[in-house]
This record gives sequence, structure tokens and C-alpha cells, in this order.
Amino acid sequence: MKCKSKSTGMGFKCLFFAGLFAVSLNSIGQRTAVMADPKLGAIELSDMAGYALDANSLQPDQLIKLRIPVAGESHGKSIPAGSCKIKIGLGSKLELDPQFDLNSAGLSSYFSWTSSVNSGQLQITGDLINALPADLKSVEVAFRVKGAIEGKSTITANFLITNHKTPVVLSDENGANNGAALAYRVTKKFDLVSSIPEGNLKLSVYPNPAKDVKSVMIKVAQGKLNGKYKVTLFDITGKQLRAKELQLNFAPNFTYELGNITPGQYLIKVLNTDGTESSVMKFEKF
Repeated sequence: MKCKSKSTGMGFKCLFFAGLFAVSLNSIGQRTAVMADPKLGAIELSDMAGYALDANSLQPDQLIKLRIPVAGESHGKSIPAGSCKIKIGLGSKLELDPQFDLNSAGLSSYFSWTSSVNSGQLQITGDLINALPADLKSVEVAFRVKGAIEGKSTITANFLITNHKTPVVLSDENGANNGAALAYRVTKKFDLVSSIPEGNLKLSVYPNPAKDVKSVMIKVAQGKLNGKYKVTLFDITGKQLRAKELQLNFAPNFTYELGNITPGQYLIKVLNTDGTESSVMKFEKF
């Protein structure tokens, strides 16, 4: 930086601004660069007891636990605060449970979680407010959501490097593992009345009624079950609680896990994959 002046005052000003310019260049050169690999795992949906749900058979008003594994490889260095955000879009058919506290989502010591409606869908944003520990192993963040309206949509999640509020520059080693997506469908509520008479399979549940049980035995009255079957548990209002696919090989019976259900009346529906065999059974827990 050149400065020419015949007066002492002007010379002093030139020296002053030249010093500022040099300090500025020096500070830019000293910005720390950090290399890391923030990443997300596969999106999973379960009921509140932790049993996996069929993403294509979600029910209106059904409470759902949305889980996403978060991890970060950073070569022994923490991922700096203000360098990243996690953005999760619920799609147009799900909504956040109004009773859910975002502070309980997980990793709340590091991320500040907020929600807003953006382009017709609810979006959850996690702002990294404290440095994420070095080489973080997979930790789940979980949110309680529910079916809002019938139809198909997609949940999306992205771990974004933003460098929006940090003196360092964070670079991503692998941008291919920062995102996750899950297509889903909210279906019509299960029709309780029409489903009870249907079914050409003669099955029974044992014990029934039952107390303090987490699983039951489902027996076939005649013949054996062979192939892939979908077993779905509903409450008495027709709300789907969980669904599971089983591969059965000429089995006269099989065990079905109920989980931690409360006392009440339930329906268990068994359907083979091609739709030719089905049965709906009433079950009561007291």
C-alpha cells in the first residue's frame, strides 16, 4: 500500500490505514480450516413403543416416532459451533405433535431445534450452537409426529455445512452421505366393521383374553401357513399400531409380539402378500 504526502498529518493517516489493512490480511490468513464428514443415517418410523411401522400404511392422527441417526467424523477435532444445520422436512401429510417438546429430540446440548412451515410442509431445523464432539458415533435424534391428511409425500433430511456463525471454515469430506429421504403414505383409517367378517383363514389367538403378556401365539385351525404374511395390530377404533412382515414355512402357528400395549380391545389382521389369504381376530388385554 503506497502513500505519498508532504504533510506530517496526512502521512500519519496513511500509515494508520496501511496498518489496518495489514492486520486485516493477517487475520484472514489465520482463519482455521477444519475438514470433517457430518452424515445422516436412514430415516426410520416406529410406533411409540419402538416397533417399526410400514411407511406406506400410516394412519391419520397416528402418533409416530421419526428417528434419524446423526454422526460425524472429524479426525479428532470437534465440529465447530455455527458451522452446520440439520434441516428436516416432514412432507405435506405429516405434522409435528403439538405436545412434543423439541428440546427432547436428542443432541439438544449441541443443536437448538426449531420448527416452521415452509412451502406447505413443516420443517424442523437444528442449529449447531455448541461444538459437536470429535468423531461422533451414530446418535439418534427423534421427533413425535402424526398423520395429518391422506396421501403420499416424502420426508427429507439434510446435514448442511453453512459456516453461518463461525470464525473457521468447515469443509465436507463426503457430501454424498449428508442427506436422507423416506417416501410414505397416510391411508384411510382402517374400516373396523367391514374387516371383521372378511377372511378365509381360520386362525385363533392364545391366550385370549390375556393379562401381562407382550406376545401371543397365533394358530391355524387346519393346514399350515406358507409364504410371506403381513400381521397388523389395530386398536378398537381402527387405528394401526404396528405392522410386521413374516416369512412362514409350513408353520402351524407363530408368535406375534404385541409390545407394551395398554389394557383394552384390539384387532390382529393377517394377510398374505398376494391377498388370497386373510383373517381378522379380536384380542383383549385386561
